[in-house]
Amino acid sequence: MDKNKLSIGIANYVQERALAKLEKFDKETDKRRKEIADDAAGLAEFNSDVSLKRADEDGKFKLSVWLTDAAQRAKQISMVTHALKFTHTDAKGSSVYVQRQGTEAQPETKYLSSSALAQLQIDVVGNAAALDVASLLQLEDDGVTLISRLAQDDASALAPFSENDAQLAEWLSGFKEVLADKELSSHKLAKQLYFPVSKDGYHLISPLYASSLSEALYQRIADSRYPETAKAARKARKENRYSEAVTVDYPNTAVQTFGGTKPQNVSQLNSSRGGKSFLLSCQPPVWGKRVLPPANHKDAFWREYDRRAWKAAKELKNYLIQIVEKDSTKPRRDKRADFVDELIGILLQYAAEVQTLTEHAGWSAESKLSLAEQLWLDPLRDDPEFQRLRDAKDWQQDIANQFASRLNHKLKDDKLMLKDVEYHKWSRLVERKLALLKEDLKVLAS
Repeated sequence: MDKNKLSIGIANYVQERALAKLEKFDKETDKRRKEIADDAAGLAEFNSDVSLKRADEDGKFKLSVWLTDAAQRAKQISMVTHALKFTHTDAKGSSVYVQRQGTEAQPETKYLSSSALAQLQIDVVGNAAALDVASLLQLEDDGVTLISRLAQDDASALAPFSENDAQLAEWLSGFKEVLADKELSSHKLAKQLYFPVSKDGYHLISPLYASSLSEALYQRIADSRYPETAKAARKARKENRYSEAVTVDYPNTAVQTFGGTKPQNVSQLNSSRGGKSFLLSCQPPVWGKRVLPPANHKDAFWREYDRRAWKAAKELKNYLIQIVEKDSTKPRRDKRADFVDELIGILLQYAAEVQTLTEHAGWSAESKLSLAEQLWLDPLRDDPEFQRLRDAKDWQQDIANQFASRLNHKLKDDKLMLKDVEYHKWSRLVERKLALLKEDLKVLAS
């Protein structure tokens, strides 16, 4: 690391703060000067007083002066990786700074914790008015921060600004106070575990919130959601358009907030996130039902289909009841057709699941299904005569007829006593859908 570059960064940082402070001072001064412009004596006195105050403000940003003040204020904050105030903002106990030995993440870790991070993000807790000191200490060059150098008693980056060795030592000592609490302690508002180690003794364990892990998780999820490239890629996916960008999703995340309207009272990183942290889903997995050959009953296949399709069939029936007395319009016919398409889609999906049970090939020979159902659902059965009948494709009309019969049975209702005109329209619709179903069956049989 080039220590001169870090020294330049320190000088620029202090200069930027000086410019911002003096610009604010000048704006307020100009406003007041306009208010008393008609009072010549008062204006002269004001200008004289302002000149002194501005010189005083400017003097505060002399590098040696500002660094001395910053080193004295450093004790008001702590640089940490695990912060207490995420547990409760009024907790007064200790936070902890964990420094990793080495730069690589631990590959053997089985849990999502701070130990899985190659580099721990440093957070800052304490007096929000002293966060400028934290920003100074986090200045870096080639990934090496000022505070990491000071932690190793290397104050060479500060040396160009010190007036003598004693002042440099004072700065080093003051700034290092941000790395640890002077007295480690817990608090009644902190999480505490009293772990017995003997008959009359115990260890007090105080689990702390891993702010470093929370920041890494937040940045990872935010980077996948909010950049314009990610938004464009998701939009393209939704519209079935090509995109070179890769979309990354984190399903079922939740947002937890800390600090209410004053997230800066919790920590610096919490403030930069607006008090928000992401939570990953920890729900147990929901095991899907294993698909087995429908061989134990003559209606086994259709019973399972009915279980899967009952909701769509009910929605179609309810819709037909709603429009039975209304005029036939294209939007209504299209919607009705969409319901039938959904029922056919459920049928073909279930059939495809059964047909891909390669470990059960030939199962239909011992089943109670009709021959047409066997020919449809067991395409890998090793039987020359069976394959000849399957290739003939005569079974497709039988399957289509079974579907039509069951669909009509599901829709049977006194309220659906259709007139001749409506009945024929419905019949033609079902016939068209069955013709499409037969084409789909041919594809599946090939």
